[in-house]
Amino acid sequence: MDLQKLEIMKELRTVMVENLELEGVPERLQDSDRLYEDLNIDSIMVLQLVVYIEEVFHVVVPEVGVEPETFLTVGSLVEFIMSLHQAAV
Repeated sequence: MDLQKLEIMKELRTVMVENLELEGVPERLQDSDRLYEDLNIDSIMVLQLVVYIEEVFHVVVPEVGVEPETFLTVGSLVEFIMSLHQAAV
């Protein structure tokens, strides 16, 4: 796993624990961790997560055109953040 991906996962975990106040988040997130089923994130938390992603990662999440699959797993969310970074460069 590349360094950028690891850094994004660490930041994402921090956001989940500190900002969303989630309990039971594993010490180390895995690509396969499912946001809804494994991490107990609900639809309201996803909206909050989008705001924190924009703040923490200095990206802009488009209001339309984001596929629901983006928020299925940690891996899909990390890929999405990485793609937003690429688009911003």
